[in-house]
Amino acid sequence: MPFMNDSLKSYIKQYTELELGMRELINRKGNSLCGQCTRCCCDVIHCTYAMESPFLKLVHQQEEIFDAKEGFLTPTGCALEKGRPSICYEYFCDDHFYNQPDELHAEILKIIGSLLNHATRNALGEIPLEDIMKEEDFSRLDFHQLGTQMNESLQALKIIQTFYKEGTMPETSLQVLRQIHLGE
Repeated sequence: MPFMNDSLKSYIKQYTELELGMRELINRKGNSLCGQCTRCCCDVIHCTYAMESPFLKLVHQQEEIFDAKEGFLTPTGCALEKGRPSICYEYFCDDHFYNQPDELHAEILKIIGSLLNHATRNALGEIPLEDIMKEEDFSRLDFHQLGTQMNESLQALKIIQTFYKEGTMPETSLQVLRQIHLGE
């Protein structure tokens, strides 16, 4: 069992909440596009990364369903509910942006895709949490900084959920969203 203190356990719980919230928004906004698409934008290399990253393995805990040839990919998409690499959320094909009703919605989509990256960046110096490949390095994580970034990402998620429900974005909320570090 890798190094697991209360701070890491708490962070993983928040990470999971953030990731599942992002997936819900992305699926609601783009699921019909992805469902009609005949191209697979995913690659087994991303699945392999989800198996190599000790942090992602702690999140998904699905090593037993990993296939060396197919990764976590199934005929209906990714089998991982949580613990996917951040690239899985950052990438949107051009059709996603083309089908947004306006530039604000396109900007919001980019921000949604960057929430995990923002929450996990600079976990150990400039290394994002999912890029730390030695479990013993977890004991050196700056949970104060990670907690601040996670709270910013969770706050942004709530703002975006409200935006999609109510259809308006107050300027103060937009300023909060623009604080999210885009992982471009």
